[in-house]
Amino acid sequence: MEDSQVVDLNVGGRHLTTSLSTLTKYPDSMLATMFSGRHPVAKDKDGRYFIDVDGDVFVHILNFLRFGKMPPPERASQVNEYAEYFGLEELKAPVLEDFEQVLYGICKKKLPDYQSLWDCVKSKLNDINTSYFYIRTRSFDCQHLGITETVFPCNYDTIGLEFDPNPSIFFNLLAVDLKRRNIFTDSCLRVCPVCGRKAAMGFRIGR
Repeated sequence: MEDSQVVDLNVGGRHLTTSLSTLTKYPDSMLATMFSGRHPVAKDKDGRYFIDVDGDVFVHILNFLRFGKMPPPERASQVNEYAEYFGLEELKAPVLEDFEQVLYGICKKKLPDYQSLWDCVKSKLNDINTSYFYIRTRSFDCQHLGITETVFPCNYDTIGLEFDPNPSIFFNLLAVDLKRRNIFTDSCLRVCPVCGRKAAMGFRIGR
């Protein structure tokens, strides 16, 4: 095949047309291997090359190959799966980054007081002396004062907060902001044994 050759595709029943140079733009990708001429590719009854994935998602793969265009937020997760499947590392990383920021914005709108909580966490990070630590939350109406002893190992530092909004949203936002400081989630949410509220999460400094 020549790079300028027009290629007709049947992608999950959707007919798309592109050039060979677009499909083989990234030599290490599965698409480049498929259309290298070294391997047979299935065709439909009309002679179009058949790719057995959702054409409405694959079109965003083509737009990235053509123009470097990122998919819309509502398609980011699906396109990321396809980027991984087709070996398009150049697309996979930025899609995840964009998708994370979209989720971050949605969560932040649901927790208007997050900034003040984040400022509180930042002010206490310098007091952490262990590479692994917990951030705990307690609602104002929970009377379980001994949560530190029952929910956390005693040999790790903790940062404690009291607030009433949904702690799951708080921890989702927190994970994003802490990652920017090279601090990563290392355990799932733990539950307060009294009120049943998701009360804490473990974090590790560095990988």
